[in-house]
Amino acid sequence: MIQTQFSKPIKILRADNAMEYKESSLIAFLRSQGTISQYSCPGTSPQNGHAERKHRHILDTIRTLLISVKWPEHFWGEAAFTAVYTINRHPTPTLQNKSPYETLHGITPAYELLKVWGCACFVQLQPHEHTKLQPRSRLCLFLGYDSSISLDLPSSTFTPNPEAHAPVASPAPSIPPPVPIASPIPEAPVHVPIPPPTQSSVPTSRSTSEPSVESADPGPSSSENVRRSDRVRQVPSHLRDYHCYATLLSNHEPTSYKEASSSSHWQAAMQEELQALDKAQTWDSVPLPPGKRPIGSKWVFKIKTKSDGSIDRYKARLVAKGFNQEYGIDYEETFAPVARITSVRSLLTIAATKRWPLFQMDVKNAFLNGDLSEEVYMNPPPSVSLPTGHVCRLRKALYGLKQAPQAWFEKFSTTVLSLGFSASNYDSGLFTRTTDAGTILLLLYVDDMIITGSDSTGITLLKQSLSASFEMKDLGKLHYFLGLEVLSDSRGTYLCQAKYTSDLLSRAGITDQKVVSTPLEPNLHLTPNVGPPLKDPTLYRQLVGSFVYLTVTRLIAYVVHIVSQFMSAPCSDLYAAVLRILRYLKETMFHGLYFSSTSSLILRGFSDADWDNDMTDRHSTTGFCFFLGDSLISWRSKKQSLTARSSTEAEYRALANFSQELIWLRWLLSDMGAPQLSPTLLGCDNTSAIQIAHNDIFHERTKHIEIDCHFVRQHVVCKTIQLQSISTDDQPADIFTKAHLPGRFRELVSKLNLGYSSPD
Repeated sequence: MIQTQFSKPIKILRADNAMEYKESSLIAFLRSQGTISQYSCPGTSPQNGHAERKHRHILDTIRTLLISVKWPEHFWGEAAFTAVYTINRHPTPTLQNKSPYETLHGITPAYELLKVWGCACFVQLQPHEHTKLQPRSRLCLFLGYDSSISLDLPSSTFTPNPEAHAPVASPAPSIPPPVPIASPIPEAPVHVPIPPPTQSSVPTSRSTSEPSVESADPGPSSSENVRRSDRVRQVPSHLRDYHCYATLLSNHEPTSYKEASSSSHWQAAMQEELQALDKAQTWDSVPLPPGKRPIGSKWVFKIKTKSDGSIDRYKARLVAKGFNQEYGIDYEETFAPVARITSVRSLLTIAATKRWPLFQMDVKNAFLNGDLSEEVYMNPPPSVSLPTGHVCRLRKALYGLKQAPQAWFEKFSTTVLSLGFSASNYDSGLFTRTTDAGTILLLLYVDDMIITGSDSTGITLLKQSLSASFEMKDLGKLHYFLGLEVLSDSRGTYLCQAKYTSDLLSRAGITDQKVVSTPLEPNLHLTPNVGPPLKDPTLYRQLVGSFVYLTVTRLIAYVVHIVSQFMSAPCSDLYAAVLRILRYLKETMFHGLYFSSTSSLILRGFSDADWDNDMTDRHSTTGFCFFLGDSLISWRSKKQSLTARSSTEAEYRALANFSQELIWLRWLLSDMGAPQLSPTLLGCDNTSAIQIAHNDIFHERTKHIEIDCHFVRQHVVCKTIQLQSISTDDQPADIFTKAHLPGRFRELVSKLNLGYSSPD
């Protein structure tokens, strides 16, 4: 019970002994207002009948909403907001048939345009999310109303000044339509379900990304300079940072077996997975031997999408809880190689230049093909019944087991080698075969593979042989690989990550049109502990992790290497830098790599370093890039591990790292059928570093980098590397060592010969 100490009528709020009524800030506020708090006895809810009845009313409404539309329980938050919103606008005899909202604000709520919770609505897609012939909207479900701004205020009038955005209240009240629930985008990240920026199709003229205010009918005005308009106007600037909650239940991925079992889509997906497990004879039902401990299992659900974002299939995967395994008892070797991304870019360049066709194949339930040599027992999944006391003795590798990737790769490599292929010594995911009929290259990344070459008959026989050994899915021409969109024609191959970028922007809540031309502000030095720390750094870490994968096709390696250094304790300034990267990605959505068919296959590179640029530890930054003909295939931006005492030393350390990558690339290209018969030309803008590489005499200033000196000089003498002095203006690797002004940044991007694809 809360009782005030004023002479006016005493107001009493009875509450059970709940923790929310004992929160320190609430207690301090009540004391400042002269209010004494008195609590009922613990567990005696009847002593607090008013609050308990209202609480029960809200819960009953939430249950009714969820059950009526058959939605999963994790939508209880949206149901709760809708329940409270509706209850507050419901007339009650206690208030003389007025609603709580009308009693509080003196305004009649907007009843006419209220919508059924869970009804269908359509959201408008942005231009980059569809082509000319694709639908302009997406089917979604209505989740509720915005509780942060008033939807029942009087309509507004506007002054003729186009710069004045603040609405002026009109004397004549009206009933504006409701809009989908919205939430402000804060400075720090919060976890909210954010779909692509949309516009609701609920009968309203308001934009869901920027809600606008609609004016009322003409009425009296106190000023001749004030006019009313029936046109939709922009909202005030303080309301522009709102985004919509909208979701499509068919795009929802269940988090538990109980939730998935209520959907026919996921039931079919689980049944398909169990049939595959039975066909592969994955386990035997056996009594659990004494002294053995079974591991657990669970279902994992994932919606597979196409490159345009549409649903490809619903996939249910039975996963073993491998974190319960013990080394030396039920697993030993776990390492399994995958193809390097540089190998993927090199393969695409060679295929484009030699005009080889590119094919893609996928292995269904790849890990189930691996044979287990260890004795592993697993509890049966929820949908499988076994005799009492029996468990699953695994015969085949199952997803989630620590040794599953290694067992699958060993099985696949053994099969491919038996077909006459040879494994590359420089990328274990690359398999090659050269015969009189031609060359075939196969690049494997877990269970996805790219096949290309000049032997078309051999490629057809290879597909047939793989299909006989494994359950394969022939995806035809290469178009979508590991989230990379591949477009090929007679002029070359274009590689981009537009869909991945669009999904990332949607997840981050970037729904406005603000963009920037560079990913990092020039002369900005980011350091730790600048600005208030983020309360929840999870979103920051997720976004930076996504940026790392975007460096596959985007030239953001330098700024990503900067923001990646502060993952443990990011602050608000760092999050602002992340937002700038997102706005740059929005501006360059369809930028990517272009591998021309008219290019040569001669390797050349550029090395650079920015000395003493880290304000925290004074370490320098190494940057280099490699071209195969005109196609960019490899680059790196990395902080040096030691502090350099001069710019020459920093440049020379960069040369050593460059040479290491160069030697590997020459060996790899030789395996791919593009041997480098002449020295690789290396452009460097530091003449002192070039002189040290050619000088046999060691000086006092180079004795501490003696190993690097010997390494680079050895390859110069062997004519593996040919050093060439270039000016800083002609150095394309400069983009990987520092931030630049927009003009210089565009110039460097043009030197790297990137590609661009129109969204249409």
